Parts: sequence; structure tokens; C-alpha cells
Amino acid sequence: MTGRLLVKYALLLVLSMGIGLVFGQSSRKHVYSMEIGGYYSTNNKIPFWLRSNQFGAIPGVSNTLLFRQNLYSKLDTSKKKFIPSYGFDMAIVTGGQAKVVIPEAYYNLKYKNWALLLGRKKQIHGFLDSTLSSGSITWSGNALPIPEIQLGIPEYTRFLSNRIYLKAHFSHGWFGNQTSVKKYYLHQKSLYVRLGKPESKIKLYGGMLHNAQWGGIPKYKIPPSDPRYINGKFPSDLYTYLNILVPVTNPAPDSIYADFDLENRFGNHIGQIDMGGEINLEKYKWLIYKQLIFETGQTFSSLTNLDDGLYGVSLQIKEPEAKINRVVVEFLHTTNQGIYRSGFLRLIGFYGRHYGRNQNFYFNHMQYLDGWSYNDLTIGTPLMIPNPEIRNEKSIGDDSKFTNNNRLKVGYFGLQSKINSVKLETRFSYGRNFGSPFNNFGYADQLSFGIKAQIPAPYWSGTFNLGVGIEQGDLIYDNYGFFASFKKVWK
Repeated sequence: MTGRLLVKYALLLVLSMGIGLVFGQSSRKHVYSMEIGGYYSTNNKIPFWLRSNQFGAIPGVSNTLLFRQNLYSKLDTSKKKFIPSYGFDMAIVTGGQAKVVIPEAYYNLKYKNWALLLGRKKQIHGFLDSTLSSGSITWSGNALPIPEIQLGIPEYTRFLSNRIYLKAHFSHGWFGNQTSVKKYYLHQKSLYVRLGKPESKIKLYGGMLHNAQWGGIPKYKIPPSDPRYINGKFPSDLYTYLNILVPVTNPAPDSIYADFDLENRFGNHIGQIDMGGEINLEKYKWLIYKQLIFETGQTFSSLTNLDDGLYGVSLQIKEPEAKINRVVVEFLHTTNQGIYRSGFLRLIGFYGRHYGRNQNFYFNHMQYLDGWSYNDLTIGTPLMIPNPEIRNEKSIGDDSKFTNNNRLKVGYFGLQSKINSVKLETRFSYGRNFGSPFNNFGYADQLSFGIKAQIPAPYWSGTFNLGVGIEQGDLIYDNYGFFASFKKVWK
């Protein structure tokens, strides 16, 4: 780090601490917290389960110091028609990857059951145990949140009957300037249904999340005859947007659009179909869920990849004195990708419209070479690791694909527990990775482990946070690391 840059970050750190002291003294309408800590590892990379699903706030390299502060409005319980709220989270990282990260900066306005969101907000979409899961398959909370305008019904709301409840949202976001494309957009919408009253012991859930990257200007060199673009950019007119909203048909063959768009769809579409159930008893709460991933519309319409997706079971123990509070077991399977018919489809003799056409592009795309990522981090499940993060002999060796690890079978175990007043969170994953069809490296087994502890420090009115992470296997370079921090909250 240069001397000028060091001075810049030092001044920013001093200014942030000053702001923190001001907010810490007056917290009538907000909650303010300040945290300072550091990371260290044997190979200068932070272990997988110490940095994943942290909304892009944790640096990729270790041997760094982290200063972080948060400011959130308190819950407004008044009966006003319009209820505003806000949130701000900033992390200052010093060391080999010095930077300022703002994982959250938003303003939310709620009216009855509706909410309008402006800015960057931490969100996980899909039906699963969001507190301890390995990550929702297409929107996990692993990457930095994308700036957006979002209108939705954020909580399940009664619809037609006292046994039917809906929640939904509609978003427009900005990817901005990424490695391979600039000035492109996010389209996102969801609709989820719950069958069962709030007090029902058994509830059923189902829904869909649809994401699309569209528009923008490619930054990579494209030959004049390349069919992926026209007039130096990807289309972003009204006709294109309408086909992003409802990607049902391809453009007409005699239209003005690029051959790539005529053969496929406008933009990069990726989504998930969720289904599951909840059993809520006096002492226990069970969640059972399956998330089916789809891309391009072809796996969605043919359902040949029915066995792909995230399978999960969650158990929450409600007893206050219980040593174990929550257990999550998951299995992630993504080796189908339209290559073969799932066992259920073979059983019923269903072939589908696109059977035999390999979709093998989960999280990759031929136009948006950054794939399903934002600021170099996977937007979906972090277990699909970006190409630069895996061993050199397993990587692709160029920037034409985001990941060479989109065919995998991974088992995951998560545990929340406590010993006296110390809270513990343990995450463990073990999987077999098969690379990708365009660069198959055989297979690579990988074990990742992480454990975090929150230790109360009443004398300082704060909390000590400690963590240890381990990597062993053939996909990621072996690694051992830890972090330590102190956090204080003013309410």
C-alpha cells in the first residue's frame, strides 16, 4: 500500500470513528454498532466458510484489518400509514486488498402490506432456512447486494381466503461496470404462496424467482462477424424489456436483433422453483424444502433437470435453555443441466421439448462473461466457486467463463449451539466437483469447515467474535485461517 493511500484510509477511519461516537451517544431512533477485527490465514486467502454468504463485506485475502459500522432505524410500531426505515453498513479494509465496501445503504417506505425499497439491501430470496443455509440456489446473500428499485409485498399476506397467503416483489437493478460488460441491468420478480393460517401447525409453500441480466455494452473484443451483439451493444429497447419480463418466445427471424438473441433469449435468464413445508410444534419447528434451478427457459419448459437443485431439512429447537438451537442438513445437486432425463421423468416416460440439448451453463453465459456474479462474487450458491478461486490445474485459464465448477454434488451441515453464554455457529461441507462440460477435469473432492463464536464482554458492553476455517481437498488450495474482532452496539 502506498503512503498516500495509507493516509487516505487512516483519515477515513478516523472520520468513521468520529461519526460512530456521535451516533453512539444518541440512539433514540436508531441502532448503531462498531466492529474492529482482523483475518489471518496460511495462504493469504480467507477460508470458504469464514467469508461466504457475507454480502460481499469480507475481503478475499487475509492478513487484513477490518473496521465496520452499521446504522439502522429502530422498528416503528406506530399505526402511521407510511412507515419509513433505513439501513447503512460500511466496512473499511486495510492490507493487501484495501478498499471501502458498502454492503447496505437503503431507504424503505412501507404502506399497509406494500413496501418500496430504494438502494442496496441485504436480501435472500427463496424458501429455505435463511439463517443457516449453505445459500439459496440463485440468490444466496454471497455477493454484494445490487442497487435496485423494488416494489413488493415482503411478508405473507392474506389473499382470497384465510388459508391462502401471498408474498411477491418486482425489481429493477443496475449491475453497472463489471469486468466484461458495462451499463447493464437486473430484472427480478418473485411470487410465493403459503397454504395455511399463521397459527397452523402445518403449512405448505411454493413459488418462483426469476432473474435476468440484460442490456449493456460488452467490454471484451468481439469480431465484426460475431453473432452475440449488434451495433456494439446488447439490445435494451422496449421490445427487449417486454421479452425480459415474459421470456416466452424468441424474436422473429427477420428482426433487427443479433443471431444469438434470435436463437436463445434476450439476456441471461436464471431462476428457481421453490417448494416445501413447515411443521411448527410447541418445542420444535421443522422446514423441508427443494429449490429447482432453471436457465434459458429450456430447462424450465422441459424439466429434464428435475433432480438438480438444493434439498434441505431444518430443525429449530425453541426451548430457551437448549444447548443446540438449530440444525440444517442440505444437499446440492447440479450435474444434470439437461444432459439426461431425471429418474422421475424416466419413470413416467416423459421426454420434454428440449430433451438431449445440453444446458451446461449454470452461472455462465456467452454474452455476459462475468456470468451470474456481481463484483466477482457468485450471486447464487457460493458452492459454485469462481474460476480464479480454484486450483490452477482445475481452472479454465481465461476469462471466457465465470466458473469451471458448475457440476457438483455437495453435502452440507450447519449447527447453531451455545455453551453457557457463548454462541457457536458451525458450517461443514463436503462435495465432489465435476468441473463443467466445456472443461471437464474429472472430479475433485473438497472439504470446507468453519466455526464462529460470539463471546459476551459485559465489562466493555460488547462482544468478542472468533472464527476458525479449514480447507482440505483437490478443488481449492489447502488453507487454515482465523479471525478475531470486537463489536459494540448502541441501542
